[in-house]
Amino acid sequence: MTDTGNDVELGPVLARRLSSEPAEVRRAVAVLGELLSGGSRSATTANGFVETHLGLAHTSLVSERVDLTNTRAVSVGAALADLVDLHGAALGPVEDDEPPTWQRIDLLDEHVSVPTSAAAFFPAGTATTADVVVQLAEHEYEPQPASLRVLSRPGDHAAARSVADSLLATARRDKGFYRGRVLHADAHLPLKLKPTALGPGGREDLVLPAHVWAEVDANVAALTTRAGLLRDLGLGTNRGVLLAGPPGVGKSALSRVVARELVGEFTVIIVDAAAASTVLRQVFRETTDLGPCVVVLEDVDLYLGDRKAGARGTALADFLAVLDGTEEYRDVLTIASTNDPAALDAAATRSARFDAVIHLDTPDQEACEAILRRLLGRFGRSAVDCAAVAAALPPGVTGADLREVVRRTVLSHGADLTTGAVLQVVRDGRWQPAPLTGNYL
Repeated sequence: MTDTGNDVELGPVLARRLSSEPAEVRRAVAVLGELLSGGSRSATTANGFVETHLGLAHTSLVSERVDLTNTRAVSVGAALADLVDLHGAALGPVEDDEPPTWQRIDLLDEHVSVPTSAAAFFPAGTATTADVVVQLAEHEYEPQPASLRVLSRPGDHAAARSVADSLLATARRDKGFYRGRVLHADAHLPLKLKPTALGPGGREDLVLPAHVWAEVDANVAALTTRAGLLRDLGLGTNRGVLLAGPPGVGKSALSRVVARELVGEFTVIIVDAAAASTVLRQVFRETTDLGPCVVVLEDVDLYLGDRKAGARGTALADFLAVLDGTEEYRDVLTIASTNDPAALDAAATRSARFDAVIHLDTPDQEACEAILRRLLGRFGRSAVDCAAVAAALPPGVTGADLREVVRRTVLSHGADLTTGAVLQVVRDGRWQPAPLTGNYL
């Protein structure tokens, strides 16, 4: 360390050594240097920034705090950035002497840059009638990803509250970047939602019985054409649909078709088993800011096991809480899928949680023929006799199996497919997943 008048500066060797250490370690070393050298630190700390602008010790101030979900933190950050630009607010740190941080958010079709960790001073007559410091802080180890804090002198608490209310209202009204999009839930706390795409595909790409579509449409109507009536009658608009059936019969594809039809008017949140086992409560809390939502829960049998069979963990409790439990949500269509409904805990499958259980069976010969016709239709005029191929298939074939039959035929014979080529692949049987055999060491 070198003493330069009243400032304490870290030498280049020590600075490099400390660059990878946490902020509190760097702060401790710097304070120790001040004590040993008699100098003072030139960097502005979070508390120093607040005390300089509000003229009181940090402990003498009052703070209006609002915990923020992941999507609300992005929206509030954007609203705060606009307020800073409008009034030319001075910026400072929120954590020790870390600089204000902006994060680039990829929305697939556009990008936005919003503050995620920053403090801003607004003199009286700008954001409100009194001096206030607005802090937007990230929380790495808390369930809530971020918080908004507005600090003021004790007599100005009402002004601080008005700034918080204004930022929240602007964020919800004008900064709903995630609303109406498809989002994927990250499996780690605090929850992060990332925009993603569903890919192409519609009802015309699925071969399902008419009664399946009728049941799906009836449940979707609770949040669309019949939503107003259900609200007026006090019957609620939340719906839960469980898709059950063996792997490969189209559960995930059906979920995505429904999501694709509703996205835009609805926000879609895709939640895989890893995410649902850790952040399910946080996912449903996000729905309050995202408007009507479709929440797709994949492979729920992996985390909603029967307690009588020894299943443990908090995922079941979280699930029961968010679906007709202690936490109430509105306008949410939950579509879950399972390979084995019998493996689920009885509390998870009662009617208050899932209003409909739709069983998807393996396709019969007629359905197999229709699926093959659609798959082979991508080749233009096909010479393949789909009825003959369907008749040659063994029982229990799924739509995923048929796709693999076509894929293997293309790999072996190219695009000029014939009935004989497809039948050869069917008889070969290598398109069927085989159980692993051998010795395990």
